[in-house]
Amino acid sequence: MTKLLDVKNLNVDFRTPLGRVHALRDINFSITKGKIVGIVGESGSGKSTIIWTITQLLAKNAIVKSGVANFNGMDLLKADNDTIRGIRGEKISMVFQDPMTSQSPVLTYAQQMNDIMYRKNELSSQEKREKAIAMMRRVGIPDPESRIDQYPHQFSGGMRQRAGIAMSMLVEPSLLIADEPTTALDVTMEAQIIHLIRELQKETDTTIMVVSHNLGLIAELCDEVIIMYAGEILETGKIEEIYSNPSHPYTQALLACDPARESKKTRTLSVIPGDIPDSHIKPKGCVFASRCELAVQHCRTEKPENYRISRSNHLAKCHLLDPKKPLPKPQSNFKKIPKTKISSERFSHKDKEKLLKVNNIRVQFPIMTKLKAKLKGINDPYVDAVFNASLSLERGETLGLVGESGSGKTTLGRAILGLVRTKSGSAEYNGRDLCQLNSREFKPLRRNMAMMFQDPVGSLSPRQTVRSLMVEPFKIHGIEKNYDEEAKRLCETVRLPENFLSRYPHELSGGQARRVGVARALALNPEFIIADEPTAGLDVSVQGEILNLMNDLQDEHGIAYLVISHNLPVVRHISDKLAIMYLGRLIETGDSANIFEKPAHPYTEALVNGIPQPDPKKRRKLLSIEGEIPSLTSRPLGCEFHPRCKYVQKKCKFDPPSIKTLSDGREVLCHFPLQT
Repeated sequence: MTKLLDVKNLNVDFRTPLGRVHALRDINFSITKGKIVGIVGESGSGKSTIIWTITQLLAKNAIVKSGVANFNGMDLLKADNDTIRGIRGEKISMVFQDPMTSQSPVLTYAQQMNDIMYRKNELSSQEKREKAIAMMRRVGIPDPESRIDQYPHQFSGGMRQRAGIAMSMLVEPSLLIADEPTTALDVTMEAQIIHLIRELQKETDTTIMVVSHNLGLIAELCDEVIIMYAGEILETGKIEEIYSNPSHPYTQALLACDPARESKKTRTLSVIPGDIPDSHIKPKGCVFASRCELAVQHCRTEKPENYRISRSNHLAKCHLLDPKKPLPKPQSNFKKIPKTKISSERFSHKDKEKLLKVNNIRVQFPIMTKLKAKLKGINDPYVDAVFNASLSLERGETLGLVGESGSGKTTLGRAILGLVRTKSGSAEYNGRDLCQLNSREFKPLRRNMAMMFQDPVGSLSPRQTVRSLMVEPFKIHGIEKNYDEEAKRLCETVRLPENFLSRYPHELSGGQARRVGVARALALNPEFIIADEPTAGLDVSVQGEILNLMNDLQDEHGIAYLVISHNLPVVRHISDKLAIMYLGRLIETGDSANIFEKPAHPYTEALVNGIPQPDPKKRRKLLSIEGEIPSLTSRPLGCEFHPRCKYVQKKCKFDPPSIKTLSDGREVLCHFPLQT
């Protein structure tokens, strides 16, 4: 088997005002031609630093202390600027995490793809265009002849990522690097991208390196996996061996944290206690010792070697695997299923009236100015982002709102809180219709309701400290308090150290910033919180910490949550009720456990079946759902899901369905429900 990339003894530091950060330490791995290799680890483990090192795209404060990165016989770390630029352009391609920021917003795809092929002097402009169109068609972009002349903002998130893959494959690279290629995508689009990458790899025999913290993605896609932690590689091997026989305690803990592994609902998710150690200090012993429940004194004072687990190249760096020095092995509890909280431990408060009752809310957005509509003779220049949505919520209850990107989930949440104006309908909160209140009337009610925004860092002012951010709700509502005491109380509530109060948002990790957002939402002791993608972009271990915190606070204070998410494994474990949304309509609502066990709407079934499993033995051979969510400006006739439904019948194409109530109380918008 020929090695395409062979990295040996790689050590990378970063110069900072607080001293050197030892980002990579003794990194050794190889990638065989024609294989898909995954690099997995929590944020801050050094996954992306490896990519930027071998492509010479490190920041100026970086120092490559030692190492070799042989690529087809050439050391990439010693290549001059012209050579590495040529390699990056033709031999190594990249699919970036966020296609919107990695693609030029002012150039059409035709121009961007033409620029990528600037070294292909043997091709004419027309031949380059035809090659670009053929590649766009290959990655599943419909009507590529016309869409190639569009700009990135005219593509949906999934289509932008497909275009990014098309651009990366144009030059037929030897190595394709995919950096978190599905992080911002919903479960159905993620499945499509996984299948696309796998098919392209089979056709072109391209070697692929995938960097991700999504264990399901790695299990679905990769042949081999590298587990990283705090700048070191702790375990490597074939994907089947790593997932079936994880040998390092960190690998065991990481897999146990994935909510997709738990098929039964549990309100307490597994977590890895503690945080990644400070990279300014080189560890004397095992880098994972401070968080390892199996660690003994020997682990903290002496660095472990790599030990071979099987005849294949399954290696793990742990003292407990040393056959010559058997150490006491405490009973691991990493693999134990967390105990489910029994109902008596939960907050219970049944009222005659619901805390929140949403009835037939409708939200419209203009698609052109009134003058332009009048000139074109259009009487209704609007689209329905939310169409006649109805739901209810009790105190101490969690309702999960699920659907693909663009389905109207966030718009519905904002409409309930008065952040978006409604066209019609009502949202009764404690008997008062929120849709009829003006800003002055709404302000006193905002003490009892709050919102956790999707972007934990972007929703925090970069000019304010954590203390200032936490006490801001008191100042806005004119509540006189001892602000220092309140800030400390909130820090304790969300389990943040008090010394974080002087930090700014850019000094926080994603999980820490999320905790600050939770603290702000809890400052005024609200009854109702809308959590918009509360775990988006977080590692599986941090996801568990945030969700466990939300559950504990709910049990203690009786908070009602409306959780907006496309992360179905997370929603399964925290939701009492579920509402599935498609093109602005609620198409299935009811008990969460019933919906996950026996979906009644074909769209719900497709979402549930589309969850990637962190088990390479459960790889899906067929997509559960194909195509993209249609445009709101051209809704399909009849049932709006029929163009993507595998159970479609003639009636579905022309007659809009009406809501049916099933025997278990669920409401389904479908002509032919899968359950009765």
